Amino acid sequence: GNKLKESEYKEVREAILKQDAMPSMRLLQFAGPAARATNVCAYNCSFIAPSSWRDFGEIMYISMCGTGVGWAVESQNVQSLPQIKMQTGKKLPVHVIDDSKEGWCDAFIFGLNTWADGMDVEFDYSKLRPAGARLKTMGGKSSGPEPLRQLLNFTREKMLKRQGRRLLNIDAHDIICKIGEIVVAGGVRRSAMISLSDLDDEAIRDAKKGQFYLTDPQRSLANNSAVYLQKPSAAEFMEEWVALMKSGSGERGIFNRGGLAKSLPARRIEVLKGNIGGLGTNPCGEIILQSKQFCNLSEIVARSTDSEADLIRKMKVATILGTYQSTLTKFPYLSKEWKEHCEAERLLGVSITGQWDCPTVRKPEVMKKLRLESIKLNKLYAKRFGVNQSSCITCVKPSGNLSQTVDCSSGMHPRHAPYYIRRARIASTDALFKMLKDQGVPYHPEVGQTMENATTYVLEFPVKAPNGSIFKNDQSAIEQLEYWKMVKENYTEHNPSVTISIGENEWIETAHWLYKNWDIIGGLSFLPRDNHVYQLAPYETINKERYEELNKRFENIDFSKIVTYELTDETEVKKELACVGGVCEIEPVHATK
Repeated sequence: GNKLKESEYKEVREAILKQDAMPSMRLLQFAGPAARATNVCAYNCSFIAPSSWRDFGEIMYISMCGTGVGWAVESQNVQSLPQIKMQTGKKLPVHVIDDSKEGWCDAFIFGLNTWADGMDVEFDYSKLRPAGARLKTMGGKSSGPEPLRQLLNFTREKMLKRQGRRLLNIDAHDIICKIGEIVVAGGVRRSAMISLSDLDDEAIRDAKKGQFYLTDPQRSLANNSAVYLQKPSAAEFMEEWVALMKSGSGERGIFNRGGLAKSLPARRIEVLKGNIGGLGTNPCGEIILQSKQFCNLSEIVARSTDSEADLIRKMKVATILGTYQSTLTKFPYLSKEWKEHCEAERLLGVSITGQWDCPTVRKPEVMKKLRLESIKLNKLYAKRFGVNQSSCITCVKPSGNLSQTVDCSSGMHPRHAPYYIRRARIASTDALFKMLKDQGVPYHPEVGQTMENATTYVLEFPVKAPNGSIFKNDQSAIEQLEYWKMVKENYTEHNPSVTISIGENEWIETAHWLYKNWDIIGGLSFLPRDNHVYQLAPYETINKERYEELNKRFENIDFSKIVTYELTDETEVKKELACVGGVCEIEPVHATK
C-alpha cells in the first residue's frame, strides 16, 4: 500500500539484496499464494500449551506450514485434557481424509476425539496424493499418506493404553514429537520443536537416556527444557545439572519462567496484566510467548567494518520489516486466540547476527542504542501501519542457516573453528541431491538409515573461516556466559539464544555462575565442548589438510547441470531443522524417517 514512501521501499529492498538486514526467512520462502492463503507461513515461531484435543491438531497445522513450534507438557495444561473413556466397541463410519493440510489435521483431531470418547474409527486415505506428487501452493512434493497413517496409529495406541485415565505428560510429549517426525511441510524442512516440562517430571527428564533413538525415535524431534517457577534450592539445581551433564545431549535446558517478571519490559507486563504463569518460548529460546501466539523475526547482519551509524541504519530496516510482518494475522484454520494475542502485542524479534565478526556491535553502549532505536522506530511505523506498538522487540536468534547464506558468524556464537565441515540434510528424491552426488560431493545416509533405505541424506561441505576470526574454543564457558549477560542486559527485551560450550573441567564453575546469576537467566542451553552424543552433527572441526582434500571435490561443480535433473520445478525447501544454531545448532539423532 502507501504506508511506506517510495524511498523507504527502495531502502528496504536494497538492504535485503545487499544482505544488510533480512526479513522472516519463512515469509521470503512462502511469499505469494502460500502466505496469502494463511499468514502462518510468514512466521518463524510459535508457542502453545495444549489443553484440548484440537490444540494437537493446531500444532500439526502450524508445523505443516513450516513454522517452528514450542509447546508445554506441564501438568497445569496436560492434566486438563479430558479423561480417556473405556472402549465401548462402537465404531464410527469411515472417515475420508481430504487432500490438504486442513484435511490431515481434521483427521487427526477427529481420531483424538473419537478415541478419547471410547470409540474407534477407520480412515480412508484414497484421496491423498501419492508420495512424490507436486504440491502447487506450498511447493515441493507430497510425502504420501504413509506418514499420516503412522501418526494416527501411534496416537491411537498411546490413547488406548490409557483407557479410564488421563494421558501422562510423557504421552503428550511423545504424540507431539511424532507430529514433528511425520510432518514434511511441502517436502520441507522439519519444523523445529521445544518441549517445556515440569522440573519434577522425571519421565521427560530421562526421555533421551540410553538408546532412545532406537526405542522412541520420535523423541529426537524436540529439544527439552525444564520450567523453573522460582530459584531452585541448591540440591534441586544440582540434581538437574548433574543429569544434564551426564546426558551428553545438554538436556534438559533451562527455562526460567519465574524470572520473567524482572526481565520483560514494563510495557509488556502491563499488556499481560502481570499474568506470566503460562508464558513459554519458541524452539530456540529467543522469544517469550503466550500460549497460542506467533512471533516473526528479522535480523541485522553485522559486518567487520560496520560503524555505529551503519548498525543503526540496518536496525531501521530490520524494524520496518518486523513491524510490517506483525500486521499479518490471517490464520483461518486456527482458534481465535492466535489472532487476538498477535494483534494485542504485535511482537517483533529483531536480532543481530555476525556479532563475533563485528567489534563495534559488541560494545554495551552500542547494544543499548540499538535497542532504544528499535523501540523508537517501531512506535513510529506501528502508528503508520495502524497497529499497536510492539510490547517486546529485541532478541538474538541462533541464525545458523541465515548466517550461512550471508556468510557471517551465527548470531552471538563465534565461528565454529578455522576449518570445519558444515552438514545439511536433503531428501533422497531431491534433484539437487542427485546432481551434487553425481559430481562427487560427500554424503551419508541419515543416522539410523542405510544406503538401501535412506529417505534423507546428509551432505558435507568444507568451510574455511575468514582470517582473524574468533572461534568457539577461544572462549571459556564463563566468558561465553558473561558475554550473554552483557547482551541480555543491554540489548534483548526477549532473550539471547545461545548454546554454551562447556569443557570437561568447567561444569562446576558454570553451575556456580548460573546459580549466582539466576534472576537474569531466561532460557539457556548447554553442550559438552567435545563429547556430545550427536552423530552427523551440523558442524565438525577438521584440520587444514582435510579441508583442502575435501575442497578439491568442489572446484569443478557445474551448477548449471541442475536443469537436466529438474524435470519439474523444484522450489522445495530442503529437509533442515527450522533453525540450526544456538539450542538448535546440534541436530537430533534420527533412527527412522
